[in-house]
Amino acid sequence: MESYKSFLKGNFLVLASHVLIYMQGIILLPLIIKTAGITIYGGYILLISAIELIYGISSFGVGYRYKRFFPSSKDVKSRCELFYPQFLFQITSIFVLSFVILLFEPFLNSWLLNNNIVFIIFLAPLLILLSMCYSQSLDYFRYSGKMNYYSLATVVTPYIGIGIIFLFFYSFHNLNVNLLISAIIISRFLIATPLFFIVFREIGFNIPNIKISQYKEDIKLGFPLVIGYITSFILSGSDRYVIALLLSVTEVGYYNPAYALGSLIIFFPMVSGVVLPPLLSKTVDTGREHEARVMVDYTVKGFLLIGIPFLAGSYVMGRPLLTLLANAEVGTSVYLLVPVVATGILFYGLNVILSNVLFVLMKTSAIFWVNIMAAVVNLMLNVILIYIFRDIMIAALTTLLSYFIAFVFMHRIVTSDWKLDFDLSAITKSLASSLLMVIPLLWINSYLAGSAYQMFYIIGEILLGIIVYCMALFAFKTFSHEELLFLKNTFLQWRS
Repeated sequence: MESYKSFLKGNFLVLASHVLIYMQGIILLPLIIKTAGITIYGGYILLISAIELIYGISSFGVGYRYKRFFPSSKDVKSRCELFYPQFLFQITSIFVLSFVILLFEPFLNSWLLNNNIVFIIFLAPLLILLSMCYSQSLDYFRYSGKMNYYSLATVVTPYIGIGIIFLFFYSFHNLNVNLLISAIIISRFLIATPLFFIVFREIGFNIPNIKISQYKEDIKLGFPLVIGYITSFILSGSDRYVIALLLSVTEVGYYNPAYALGSLIIFFPMVSGVVLPPLLSKTVDTGREHEARVMVDYTVKGFLLIGIPFLAGSYVMGRPLLTLLANAEVGTSVYLLVPVVATGILFYGLNVILSNVLFVLMKTSAIFWVNIMAAVVNLMLNVILIYIFRDIMIAALTTLLSYFIAFVFMHRIVTSDWKLDFDLSAITKSLASSLLMVIPLLWINSYLAGSAYQMFYIIGEILLGIIVYCMALFAFKTFSHEELLFLKNTFLQWRS
């Protein structure tokens, strides 16, 4: 029961923080588009994605053992032996990668931004270094089970960034990509500094003897995850670069609002990626595999019960929301992308959850092969079909197809060693409840017409949809008596 208590508590804290984190993107979207324009917004998305990719590969797989075994470590010495080798390796690799970035500045400006946007290249290495400090401190609290620190930091950081962006706009009466990225750098510096002070206070600055063989072993296990990250980036982000290359940076500015809105539900599986690995590692290592299976099944069920109505609602509310957040032109042009993206995110989210199982079972190569197959399909179809049809809808459709292919293979691999319960009865009831939810929303939209694009009406429709859906779930008796009793008992223990 203690593991279930940690599971629910961790999910609640991280879920609350991730909702606020993803709301940051929704807040920034209208701020940037309505003040700086579609092209600046598209360029900002391309730059941030590229910098995140470079940071994501900077570990080269070193750090797998740290993340896998840190939750079970008991004393300061063992924690230092896990933390410092990977930390020092990543600092070194970031300096090398930063030199490469500065070396290829002309190529980055001409290929990535089509020379349409002026970007100060020195900001990229600085952001990567601050991202490393920020992520390293968050990982420490995440894998040591101190989710309060983790959740607080992940919530506060983006909103400090938003505050700085508003300050820049008030001071300069304009926004550009340099100011936007500088705001992220400052916010991460302000949070990473006190977090690292806490880390060093807890484990000290005791660097152990480091052997090259440790790095070799770590890279052998962790590098497939890095390749998996790259292929995941190709799956979820390469479409923007293909659009920029074959169409324009401005078209990226049209595509990304629809993608951001359709993928909003991704926060739920991302929460599982934070909470599940340390909990599953601990329960499996202590011989309580049944508890681990229950946590995975509940995570899948919870995601589908949220994702299915989100998909249905995205079809009805996509156009009003895009018109409100961006402008009428964006809302009219790309609203049909939203439900297509949302469908793809359903399969992507399931892949993220199932990847946690393979991580704990130390089958990281399987994650790699599934992702690389789907990424190759996605990239090839994007290049060929966008070149032929010159339509950004193609990017959404190919991404959906790729996520579905990845899910089919991921499910097959996981179920060969780990029994999954998708609870088809609950899925059916969720589909029926979503249909009941959509009917009044469609009627309201047709009745209100243009008025439906006002914030008051949009919020009212969303709340009505949630109420109708939840009432239908309980009317269909989606949750068993045992599940309700389990939640009640666990929350009572949590409160005590």
